[in-house]
Amino acid sequence: MKTFLPCLLALTATLFPIAGAHAAAPPSMLHAEGDKIVDAKGRPIVLRGVNLGGWLVEEPWMQPFVTKPPVGSAEPPVQDHVTLWKTVEKRLGADAKIKMRTAFRDAWLNESDFDRIHAAGFNCVRLPFLASLVDEPGGLDWLDRAVAWAGKRQIYVILDLHGAPGGQSDQMHTGQAGVNQFFKDDKNVHAAEDLWTRLARRFRKSSAVAGYDLVNEPMGAANSAALYVVQNDLYQAVRAGDPNHLVFVEDGYKGIKDMPDPSVLGWTNVVMSIHYYNFGAKTPEDQTKSSDGMVSDIRAEREKRKVPYYLGEFCMEPHGTPETLARFVDAMQDQSISWSSWTYKITWVKGGQSQWGLYSNVKPITPLDPFQDTQAQWIQKCSQLKTENLDEYHNITTVYREASAKSH
Repeated sequence: MKTFLPCLLALTATLFPIAGAHAAAPPSMLHAEGDKIVDAKGRPIVLRGVNLGGWLVEEPWMQPFVTKPPVGSAEPPVQDHVTLWKTVEKRLGADAKIKMRTAFRDAWLNESDFDRIHAAGFNCVRLPFLASLVDEPGGLDWLDRAVAWAGKRQIYVILDLHGAPGGQSDQMHTGQAGVNQFFKDDKNVHAAEDLWTRLARRFRKSSAVAGYDLVNEPMGAANSAALYVVQNDLYQAVRAGDPNHLVFVEDGYKGIKDMPDPSVLGWTNVVMSIHYYNFGAKTPEDQTKSSDGMVSDIRAEREKRKVPYYLGEFCMEPHGTPETLARFVDAMQDQSISWSSWTYKITWVKGGQSQWGLYSNVKPITPLDPFQDTQAQWIQKCSQLKTENLDEYHNITTVYREASAKSH
């Protein structure tokens, strides 16, 4: 039987999600102290977060886009951010593309979503973005907006370079599938350095920014040595613009044990970051066994390196249950391991719920068609994507609310 206090907190958060959210002062600046993340007063902070996937980096597998062109069309399929908006622009023009992209983003995430995130007990969001955002008219305003919304609610933001110049792997979530040129061309690395120095200067005084995730899932590096040479370049680029914020360094699935010792490289205020997915799980027990092992590995490496660790993405699909999720989250909380789940929301044409999203559409919705929708049709369809029109997965959000209650 669940304890009374967590249930009361969960009920209160559900019924009164906005109360007090706007009155909060900005959160305290974070830094690393030994193997802990602490605030300006030296109090340990465990980041309990959720990723804002799909907002600035579209992923067709979790969003309701028509991806196949009409029969007889010579257009290529939509696979990612680049092909999505190229298809729209080629057919309707640059001005229509900008308006349609803005309508999509405004529907996918707005200020009210941060009230929901706050009510669910999260104190952090990880915000994926692409390097190409800086080339959009007013592109960085989207980051400013999210940081402002979060800060008003005592929520930290981790700025996550999800798509580096040239692509850090061949995955579609880099913004363009099949490119994988980031580690193969120094010009791309230099472009990422310039980007991080620019962003670091922009956010250096913002206490709502927890820090900078240098590059998401950098799987395209030939080996760990090549990866961390580039990570060091990016770290130095951040420090050229901001000496104080946390820097998050990912292993790119090359192995937690192969991650470098920050003290040897002269890195300070660094958090080591890994992701957890067990796509080969056949049962809930498989998920439990592997997630238990992940927590054990993090503990061992943290003791060795004396730096904080952060599980930047995870999901217990396939075959996860609320119980396996609760066990994993509780284990991370008990060990003061910061984390953020993937992801805040998903929308599928056929509908359904899974642990991939805290919010989703249970019933089918009308897909957004980049091949045939007019501007007006697209904008009208975007209203379906507003979180207020989706369904909360209560079995999952309850796990996170109870984790928050236990942390106080």
